[in-house]
Amino acid sequence: MNVALDFKNTYEDFILQKDIMYFRVGERGLVSFHGKNYHVKKRMSSEQILEITSDIVFFKANTDCYVNTRKIIHIQDGKVYFETKGSESKHTTITKLRQHRLKEIWQQHRTEAALEEMNK
Repeated sequence: MNVALDFKNTYEDFILQKDIMYFRVGERGLVSFHGKNYHVKKRMSSEQILEITSDIVFFKANTDCYVNTRKIIHIQDGKVYFETKGSESKHTTITKLRQHRLKEIWQQHRTEAALEEMNK
């Protein structure tokens, strides 16, 4: 029985910026977090939701969805991809108006990461 509890805690105790690709804010404080191989729903207070939605790592892709700009692999045709492209890839939609701005932010993060890697 302890094994099952440990397994559950692994997914509930995630690190937002490191483990989550995107999250959706629903009604009555229900937030759905999407990781690489799982998704977790948590009920959160208004203050907690405000805190995570104002994190600079996350970009508002549409009315209820925030994407992790550090986990993006590709942006194309109104979709944000978080793994290899293809039918099995993890993705979410983005409005056309926000797609251009997200591409700029994503490019900036990629440039900064490349410079950081070169300086090592």
